[in-house]
Amino acid sequence: MLPPELSLGPFKIDRAGMLSPATPESFPRFGVRWRGRVLHTGMRQCHDHARGILELSIRIGRVPSSTGLGAEQRRAALALAPLLPSLLPDGWALQLLPDHALLLQTSLAIALPVSAQGLVTELTSFLLQLTPYLDELDAVGLCHPLTQH
Repeated sequence: MLPPELSLGPFKIDRAGMLSPATPESFPRFGVRWRGRVLHTGMRQCHDHARGILELSIRIGRVPSSTGLGAEQRRAALALAPLLPSLLPDGWALQLLPDHALLLQTSLAIALPVSAQGLVTELTSFLLQLTPYLDELDAVGLCHPLTQH
């Protein structure tokens, strides 16, 4: 007979395969590659223990350097950057970092416990919603954070 729940690293897994944190502070962080970028995901549990928060951050691009062949792309990227926050969905925040990278951050509420399928579905939904913005950034020549030189 299976115990009511098993421990696997930072997770408790119940008989139905649903995940919850082993302790509230032990929720893992992980990354997912999407279109030349890495989505960083952290999870935390709300005080009522029935809900959780997925904290998402992704460097969506980097304004090209003013040196070399990127001058025209830099002008286009700098013209687009101030417009982006007003175009983003509610709850998405955009920040220009000191290295000229654009960091997008948001959080999603999830029910706990959550299945692995439910977790992947939430992340996939966010990434599909993000894709048109990435297409626009790519079109104006923002460097991909993983491929920049």
